[in-house]
Amino acid sequence: MGKTILKSLGFGLLASLGAMLFAEMAGAIFSGLSWGVAAVLGGILYLCLLLVPCTGLILHRMDKK
Repeated sequence: MGKTILKSLGFGLLASLGAMLFAEMAGAIFSGLSWGVAAVLGGILYLCLLLVPCTGLILHRMDKK
């Protein structure tokens, strides 16, 4: 059980690092907006892109059981 918790924490840290990098890049991509607004928009976009596959994975695992 301890390995499962550490694995989940590791994936969570990787996801949060990905969100920070994606939000940073969005600040440069959406150059027509102020940097703060573009970074928030990038963070929201990242969460949407992350939420859909994770929800599908959870539902798929629930259907297996």
